[in-house]
Amino acid sequence: MRDVYDYAKFFVKNGADSIPDTYDGNMKLQKLLVLADLAHIAEYGEPLFEEEVLAFQNGCVVEKVRLRYKNDYRGLKQDSDRFESDFTQEEYEILNMVMDIFGNASARELSEINHTFTFWKEAYRKGTDANGFHDKRKSVVDIEGQAGDIEKMREILNAYRESSTEATASETINGVTFFYDGFELTEERIEQLERFAMEAEDEAYSVYLDGGRLVIY
Repeated sequence: MRDVYDYAKFFVKNGADSIPDTYDGNMKLQKLLVLADLAHIAEYGEPLFEEEVLAFQNGCVVEKVRLRYKNDYRGLKQDSDRFESDFTQEEYEILNMVMDIFGNASARELSEINHTFTFWKEAYRKGTDANGFHDKRKSVVDIEGQAGDIEKMREILNAYRESSTEATASETINGVTFFYDGFELTEERIEQLERFAMEAEDEAYSVYLDGGRLVIY
């Protein structure tokens, strides 16, 4: 099993942290790593990496990557720029799907998505005492133990595959990715998708026009 730094370097090299060398850039990187781990479990039944995932207030983090990004971003960026990946086909598939589905979302949007997962809720509760003190050492996340979260990710990946075979364009709004083809996303249609995204239960949908009416499924 590869060191988690390899996946972190892949994301940084591809600009997935969006606002480099910032708190939000670090937070987004953490969420993408955890989503990739969850996606790999959903697809192949085992984690993408073996490092512990911890539950913080803003969501899950891989602590050693978080600290390296925070304390030595320049070194991490240089390592990432030089990084020549030799991932397996399975690893590339997972990383690219996570980038396509979640890569355009902001750090805050990904944090909100993270908060919907039971594995974060349980680990964060376990690490927080009655006085509100949070002990990260007691907040180790058990992703493999949450079948509901794994199934949720499996549904997202399946929706992405179905949509990507039919659509050639996508737009991520409020953390929800919409796949569409053959029409323009006007301001009015974007406003409709924004309203829908605020209450959406899933992270990916297909969109088409039926007699000029926007249909989301």
